[in-house]
Amino acid sequence: MGLSISSSYSTPYQIISKVSEFVRGTKRKLSERDTEDNMDKIIDIAMHTPKRKKVETTAQYIYQALFKEGKNSDVKVSALGVDFMLHKIYLCQSPYFASMFGGSWLESEKTFINIDVVDPAITKESLNTVFGSLYCDEIMLNPIEVIPILATATMFQLDGIIDKCREVMIETINSKTALDYYSAACQYGDTKLKERSIKWFLVNLMGYFYNLSHLDQLGTIPIDLMSLLVLHPDLCVMKTEITLYVLLTQWMYVQLHPDEEYSSQEITNFYGSRKDDVPYLLTEEAHPYISVFQNLRLQHLITHHMDVELLLRENVIPKGWIQNVVMQQWKLTLKVNQNEEKGPAEISRESFLSYSLRCGRTLEVREKHMWRWTGFHYGVDLIMMADDRSLSIKRNHRPEYEQLLSLQTVRHIAIRVTVYTLNEQRQIVYSQCSGIKYLSLSKSEETTLLTFDQINFPLVISANVLFVTPEEVENVENVLTVT
Repeated sequence: MGLSISSSYSTPYQIISKVSEFVRGTKRKLSERDTEDNMDKIIDIAMHTPKRKKVETTAQYIYQALFKEGKNSDVKVSALGVDFMLHKIYLCQSPYFASMFGGSWLESEKTFINIDVVDPAITKESLNTVFGSLYCDEIMLNPIEVIPILATATMFQLDGIIDKCREVMIETINSKTALDYYSAACQYGDTKLKERSIKWFLVNLMGYFYNLSHLDQLGTIPIDLMSLLVLHPDLCVMKTEITLYVLLTQWMYVQLHPDEEYSSQEITNFYGSRKDDVPYLLTEEAHPYISVFQNLRLQHLITHHMDVELLLRENVIPKGWIQNVVMQQWKLTLKVNQNEEKGPAEISRESFLSYSLRCGRTLEVREKHMWRWTGFHYGVDLIMMADDRSLSIKRNHRPEYEQLLSLQTVRHIAIRVTVYTLNEQRQIVYSQCSGIKYLSLSKSEETTLLTFDQINFPLVISANVLFVTPEEVENVENVLTVT
């Protein structure tokens, strides 16, 4: 196709107009052709691209038709007054039912099974959830309802569901669930869940429950668990051991007076205003709590005169317990004074963890911190220093206090420090431990205990410190009758 210009277009303007019309027409035809080509390409791509459309799956059909509607059911299971139209082939995923239907049991040929549910934690809803899980490949676990499902799965020996319940519970241990999860772990023999629950309490017993607004929750902790926590070497004791004693007196009071309104001052007044000369732990009402108070590290409760005055004023702990410890402490003090005791050498891990002073502190903000844990430490004044990079310790020996401090050129201590970062549920998200370190500190010497990885604040610091070589103290069980 060409462009011909007849003689009728004689002027330049007419010729230019004719050329322009031709060009526009050509462009229009080319544009239409390109559009058609592009459309063909789009259609071709669309025709060869798989379309992902969700249809009802076999699992969904099985769950709806067989479990929800009970079609072709060959056995009716009755539990807690509810009838479930089920199928033996699916029930046999449970060892509980597999042994029932697969052996010579009377129920193997029956089409009706009545289950006597004795565990009060099992509910109609948890039965429905667990039976339904046998017909599909997923289970919905709400933390609020997870314990009944764990109880039901345990009854029917469904290890897969038990594992998933444990995962959910470990993810949601907090101040509202920790005690229930611990109790469930004990009841159903879940060692891992029990360990994680105990760990939560070890870090939070004093960091969370040592608060007036949480006294009600403190009072719910059972005697056996509290006894375990007080004895445990990894307990994060905020401040020093005397603070743990105060927490125990509050806990005991709340347990014995659950319906009263109380304040810390009222609790202190209750013990201090007693007219009875008999130590409170030797009274009938307090007798169940003796085992818990026996686990206190009494040698670390008498390192400050105000702490001793508190113990004597409240008269909770029998004086006979304290007198034995005082004699032991005096003996060690004399040995230090006569240069026969310079601090612990290598001792067993068990002895270190059993006899060391437990003390702790929470560092709220990212800045330089410096503090000491007060009390008589056999003439050794330790200063702790921390920032966002490291934790250090210094044997403080300022000349103006020299008459109060050990004159020994070198003193030995054993120390272990652990730091924790907690999330919103007060679960441990980061921890770092120094391990047990044996330090020989000269006067005013400073040494680094930990160099931190990347950490966040607040930071919980828990320390075990031993200033002298431990010696056995007479068991307080032998002096329970001493007043």
